[in-house]
Amino acid sequence: GALPAPVTIVEVRTVGSTLGADSIRAGSFATGIGACMVLCFMLIYYKSAGVVSCVALITNILLVMSLLAAAGATLTLPGIAGIALTVGMAVDCNIIIYERIREELRLGKNARAAVDSGFGSAITAVLDANITTFIAGVVLYTYGTGPIKGFSVTLMIGILTTLFTGIFVSRVMMDFLSRKANKPLSI
Repeated sequence: GALPAPVTIVEVRTVGSTLGADSIRAGSFATGIGACMVLCFMLIYYKSAGVVSCVALITNILLVMSLLAAAGATLTLPGIAGIALTVGMAVDCNIIIYERIREELRLGKNARAAVDSGFGSAITAVLDANITTFIAGVVLYTYGTGPIKGFSVTLMIGILTTLFTGIFVSRVMMDFLSRKANKPLSI
């Protein structure tokens, strides 16, 4: 039977409809501030290659938003978290590549050869990091519900766009910067 246990109401809270909108606004603001800080860091630390990284990162975010809009997805707080993680993954991709290019420049290679070798040697590390994260996104989507699925969809789209912008867009722009082999590369 039932136990005679008294219920004492200690606190009553009401959740209004604006709580979700406030959370989305705060999440968007935090993601924007974080992205701006990352862009500033890349510009300061990597100089002209940082400009390439910033263009690739902005292109990446625009592609994610475009693909989400094309899919008719609603941007939720977990989706914003997925975009924030995408920014981190995209910057990681560029940092891996740029550090390999710096290593090649330290070995005495000219700018053109350093960019070719840097991208060539970094591709496996970039693919490894992004493929394993994509697999984690698939698992989250498969076994998750609601917000977890929203996060994983945004994350997986972000990883695909990161690979495109990090490997292709960055490479095209770095090839343009290093088109003359004897011209020094600002990285």
